[in-house]
Amino acid sequence: MIDRLRRLREAAAAIGADAAIVTHPANRHYFSGFPANDHAPDESSGILVVAEDTAVLFTGQTNLPWAENAVRPPVTAREWNRPWSEFLGQELQSLGVRCAAFEDRALSVSDHAGIQREAGEIRLVPAGNAFHALRAVKSKQEVATIAEAAQITDAALEAATLNLSPGITEKALAWRIEAAMHDLGADGPGFPVIVAAGPHGARPHHDPSDRAIEEGEPVVIDMGAIVGGYTADLTRTICLGQPPPEFIDRYNTVLSAQRRALTEIRAAMSGREADAVAREELSAAGYGDRFVHGLGHGVGLNIHEFPSLGKDSDDVLEPGHVVTIEPGVYLEGWGGIRIEDLCVVTPTGLDVLSAAPK
Repeated sequence: MIDRLRRLREAAAAIGADAAIVTHPANRHYFSGFPANDHAPDESSGILVVAEDTAVLFTGQTNLPWAENAVRPPVTAREWNRPWSEFLGQELQSLGVRCAAFEDRALSVSDHAGIQREAGEIRLVPAGNAFHALRAVKSKQEVATIAEAAQITDAALEAATLNLSPGITEKALAWRIEAAMHDLGADGPGFPVIVAAGPHGARPHHDPSDRAIEEGEPVVIDMGAIVGGYTADLTRTICLGQPPPEFIDRYNTVLSAQRRALTEIRAAMSGREADAVAREELSAAGYGDRFVHGLGHGVGLNIHEFPSLGKDSDDVLEPGHVVTIEPGVYLEGWGGIRIEDLCVVTPTGLDVLSAAPK
């Protein structure tokens, strides 16, 4: 925790601030140890203030015992008074802060106004992505936790799809997957399970429905267990019964593009360069306009975080980034195929954490 706070102070100093106001739930968790989520958009579970010699998590009375037990030294927990934004402005004054960096992506206009109203001459400067980026390179312990989540995810997919028969609904299969993750030791799903069968698979994201899964159609399953706050991310496309020739051809095209990406992507590549490895192969096969999203994204305390692997991304891959590699093709009226593995970027390539059969 000491090293994390040091890096946070350095990031704030780099933009001219002598304090950081952390309002994003994942960043608050990372820099304090307090794992609560917010009831967005208008109810915060706590605000972390890190000044030159101070790191305090301010929270409400009902959360205080939890926060006191959860925060890791040298962070301390204290009760706030409402409205918390005005209380925080007064606390910044008490701490002698001259300039505070705030998370403009995770602070409402009204809360910013409340802080500034009581902060007086203290300047508030936006931090942009500076605090988010500090979570991107994972420690060995973080990678180990994500790897555990990935192992549970793999096992849950196997357990939930064993002896499947046509006729089961998307919703029923999603519930089987979620139950399997719990049974295998996950804290829960890291995000709502996607089961998209037949034409529903043409949507990269989909809310499972009461539609029955038919024999021979593609079924896209996107899932991830969460362990200790860290989530996994896995997508497999399956078929119940004998797959038709067009399924086999399209599946193998996506699988080939993914295998190439897993082989060629490495540290120092930009997100757009990584994306191009798979996109070029899908384009050559005539599916370029059917690959409608980026190749991947960072994963950690959030299911989508820095870096981005997409055709417009200038993010640079570094050893220790945990990212997804998930090419896909989507055909309206027929369905989709996506194959996704979770990987750790190394100096020489990618270490694949996902082991579910393809």
